[in-house]
Amino acid sequence: MGAKFCLGFSLQVITLAIAVPAFGQTFGEITGLVTDSTGGAVVGAAVAVTNPQTNFTRKEVTNAAGLYNFPTLLPGVYNIRVEMPGFQSEIRNNVELQVQQVARLDFQLQVGAVTQAVEVTGGAPLLNTEDATIGTVIENQRIVDLPLNGRNFLQLAALSPNVNTSFGNGGQSSSRQGGDRSTQQLSISGNRREWNYFTLDGMSNTDVNFNSYLFLPSIDALQEFKVQTGVYSAEFGREVGQVNVSTKSGTNDYHGTLWEFLRNNKLDALPYAFTAAVPASSPFKWNQYGFTLGGPIRIPRIYNGKNRLFFMANFEGFRLHNQTQGVYNVPSGAMRAGDFSQILPGTPIIDPLTNNQPFAGNRIPRERLDSISLKMLEFYPAPNQPGSALVRNYLALDRNITNKDQFTSRIDFVESTKSNWFGRVSWDDEYILNPALYLNGHFTATTAHQGMIDNTRILRPNLVNEFRFGVDHFFNDIGGELNYKRDVIKEFGIPMPDPPPIAWGTPSVGILGFSGFGDDNNSPYLNYNYTFQWTDNVSWSRGKHAIKFGADIRRDRYSQIGNQFPRGAAGFQNQATGYGFADYMLGYLYNNSDAAGLANTQLRATSQAYYITDAWKVRPNLTVSVGLRYEFVPPWSDRRPNLLNAYVPLNAAVANITDPKLQPIFVRPGTGDFYQDMPIRFNPNLPVQRTDSLLGNRLVAASYNNFAPRLGIAWSPSQKWTVRFGAGIFYAQDIGNAVFDMGRNFVGRFTVTQSNHNLTWENPILAVGNTPCGNIAPLVCINQPLALAHNYDHKTPYVEQYEFNIQRQISNSTALEAGYLGTQGHLLQRFSYLANQPVLGSAPLAQRWPFPEWGLIQGVVNSGDSNYNSLAVKFTRRLANGLTVLSGYTYSKSIDNGSGVRTLGTDPLYPQNSYCLSCERGVSVFDQRQRWVTSAVYDLPVGRGKAFLNQGAASKVIGGWQLNSIVTIGTGFPLTIVPGSDRSQTSTGYDRTNATGISPVLSNPTPGQWFNIAAFSLQPLGTYGNAGRNVARGPGIFDWDFSTLKNFYFTERRYLQFRFEVFNFLNHPNFGDPNNNLGNNRLDASGVPIPGTGSFGTITTTRAGIDMRELQFSLKVVF
Repeated sequence: MGAKFCLGFSLQVITLAIAVPAFGQTFGEITGLVTDSTGGAVVGAAVAVTNPQTNFTRKEVTNAAGLYNFPTLLPGVYNIRVEMPGFQSEIRNNVELQVQQVARLDFQLQVGAVTQAVEVTGGAPLLNTEDATIGTVIENQRIVDLPLNGRNFLQLAALSPNVNTSFGNGGQSSSRQGGDRSTQQLSISGNRREWNYFTLDGMSNTDVNFNSYLFLPSIDALQEFKVQTGVYSAEFGREVGQVNVSTKSGTNDYHGTLWEFLRNNKLDALPYAFTAAVPASSPFKWNQYGFTLGGPIRIPRIYNGKNRLFFMANFEGFRLHNQTQGVYNVPSGAMRAGDFSQILPGTPIIDPLTNNQPFAGNRIPRERLDSISLKMLEFYPAPNQPGSALVRNYLALDRNITNKDQFTSRIDFVESTKSNWFGRVSWDDEYILNPALYLNGHFTATTAHQGMIDNTRILRPNLVNEFRFGVDHFFNDIGGELNYKRDVIKEFGIPMPDPPPIAWGTPSVGILGFSGFGDDNNSPYLNYNYTFQWTDNVSWSRGKHAIKFGADIRRDRYSQIGNQFPRGAAGFQNQATGYGFADYMLGYLYNNSDAAGLANTQLRATSQAYYITDAWKVRPNLTVSVGLRYEFVPPWSDRRPNLLNAYVPLNAAVANITDPKLQPIFVRPGTGDFYQDMPIRFNPNLPVQRTDSLLGNRLVAASYNNFAPRLGIAWSPSQKWTVRFGAGIFYAQDIGNAVFDMGRNFVGRFTVTQSNHNLTWENPILAVGNTPCGNIAPLVCINQPLALAHNYDHKTPYVEQYEFNIQRQISNSTALEAGYLGTQGHLLQRFSYLANQPVLGSAPLAQRWPFPEWGLIQGVVNSGDSNYNSLAVKFTRRLANGLTVLSGYTYSKSIDNGSGVRTLGTDPLYPQNSYCLSCERGVSVFDQRQRWVTSAVYDLPVGRGKAFLNQGAASKVIGGWQLNSIVTIGTGFPLTIVPGSDRSQTSTGYDRTNATGISPVLSNPTPGQWFNIAAFSLQPLGTYGNAGRNVARGPGIFDWDFSTLKNFYFTERRYLQFRFEVFNFLNHPNFGDPNNNLGNNRLDASGVPIPGTGSFGTITTTRAGIDMRELQFSLKVVF
């Protein structure tokens, strides 16, 4: 998107903003009590708060209770002055107000002349005495000075207690959205990763597809941000976790920075050696550069914006060319020619055409090898590691490319003492290429735009109105390396639906016992989304009450094109020959999934939220906060309309239900022909209807009862102690991507499972020459379709939170906080089989479907529940004597029966048995039992203006150094163990193994065997595994990131900063999760895996985001 789009986008924002008011959520508040020397309230005292950087001033007088209140102040440093005739004035300077902070500053006036002033310098209070909100503010110095790998400030969210990171992987969002957004793992207070609401300057900064952040500003453009983890004000909602970010504003002085950060492989440690042959070098080149400039807007001889009009502009570019390791298990060169003699005598290869007689010498004759399988080997490399092992025998050296550019511009305008404005425009452009094997990789292209405008207006001294309008635009395209380049389906003559050029590439191939290959089956996906947001908020101070109420209206346009399986996904097990790759070489598929095209939806929704809060100062040391929030988020509607839902009257484990009243029905909203514009036809025996009378015109019921009460009590028995209690209900809007699934029904999807070896490359859909639809070419006939549905009786998921928290101020600069936080989640959404999961039994699969006309009916249900309990301790040292520290420890446990809709890591996407959802209960995929994180910034007491060596040459050489560190220690995350084959014979693909009764924990785990694989065994055919969900644990985390910097001063305010950073300072390997597929090993007679025969339980990667030691140098000019 170029300058033309940016100009049009900016004009659209400004035009709409003039017409409609809105509200922001990145302000702070200064409040307090003014008394005389006897403790009596002083009524009518004049209180003024001034920002010395801009000279912005607000004034009011204390009310009948002696209270004053300044709501809706931008974060920054303020001076407060109190005057009253007959008393000395009192001034408190350099009070730092943080985002969403309520700073309580009481004044006790002494008798004297008002011209006499008592001046006190000091920061805001360390204790939160005004509400029960649990959260952590990450201030500007910590954001800018701490070592940040990639300068991604969201990494610092992990400094807060009750926040877990680095669990699992991006799950399906990695293949349906891609990029850094899909790997941003934050579980706040035991809640799902997708339940975080990101705001930037009060504007929604969250994309509805996967609830990921939309725009990630440069850290040099930020003022600070806050992570709200528990029992916050009714002012906030939509999701459970809140990440509120504010950008910098300009000031009366011109300030700027210019920087470049450099890394390359010559400085870094080699990757961890998971294979025998280790690359001598790992190419890596990283450049991150940019500038920030801010100050008053001046036009010589025309306009002087000092004290009134300010700007801030920021640009950052990022270029990364790097090589990553991928370790794979691939068949040997002999096997690629049909020779399987190396696995004798343990595994004979049988011939399904000769009554299961073994092939002579375990060699398949050349003429029997499938021609398509041979052609597909082009995309499946042969081993490149020494030896004859079939494990970790191919090392891929993938060269990745990442290019990013972003820009932010902000303008602040002080209209008068009663009104101030600010506005911001931001854009971001990204391109990422991630190769895999040979032409199996993918690219991600992303563009984000955001614009907003804000006004704060004082209507009366005790009545303040805030309004804001903003627009988000998010474009995201993820696809394969061969999109638009090579149509392998047509080229190789595979008789499956030929995808459009945007989806060209190779089928996805999975082979039991080996690494799969081919294109990811989850692409392409293209999003083009908009959010328009209007909000208004009123703050009213009356007596001992500080009342707020407001409304939020947002219009979402969520448009997406894409599908799963547009090129097909072929699975090879061992049912034909007894060995997975031999089945592949003969072309015998176990199953195949395919779609007839790409879904195309234009989803729309207009949501509303309203709230009221009252902070009642019952006594000077006791504040009770009550609030009520109401949210209404209607179901999505499709403008096209291309959504289809399944109406399911009955979900029961009964085979062959024949009552027509109990049959599922495919429903499309509207009137007329059900198949209008559809490229497919379903089997005529499948019931379909086009009507609004069955499921309404949105196919999902609206949820109207989303009332969220909040209660907080803050009691200060003394000036150094605060005790807080709180409870509340918080609603969560889950990902829109699951709703898009209903649009995929429009182009059909089916999964075919073999019966008597009849499924082959040449007949991959079991319909060659004969379909139940008759001759409908070029339309595609879908027999036994897999339905992607959404439970009609939709309810909004919600969480109950409750807390008890104690704060103790240890000194003027340090405080200690300890507390308990508990949550209970209800009506959590997850995927399940709404109907038609085959029942267990020995009969053929075709006889065990409840509704034989259908395939699996997969859908979203409100069947989930969760709980989280934690004990947390936080130590805070505000900057004093050159040292600031933030340290947090959390001991917690999170339990649920599904950790997301689109799950992460090894957490199963669907239940093993949808007729027993309680059987899925286990620890959450993001459960981390213990976590300790400490950050510190320390200015060495050496050099000019310091205690030691403050003069002479030594002060210039040794002085001015700063040391910074982040240390993270945490236990591992859970894993679910799978058998790797359809042992239940239900075709679902989500079986678990049996547990043998042996503990999976090893006393000395290694990457070669991380857990005791003898703890698991293959269950008998026709049964579900009895091992629970998430019963194993992966490696823990131990990481120390370190940086040091030195400023070389040209003048007092202009200097050159040299910076040296080390990520993973100790070069400690932080391992990724082990392989969880029992089927990758050979088994003994009892079905227990044999050590050393496969990759089960082994580790072949380091944890994402924590590589071996990396060094970074930078220079920054500050003026």
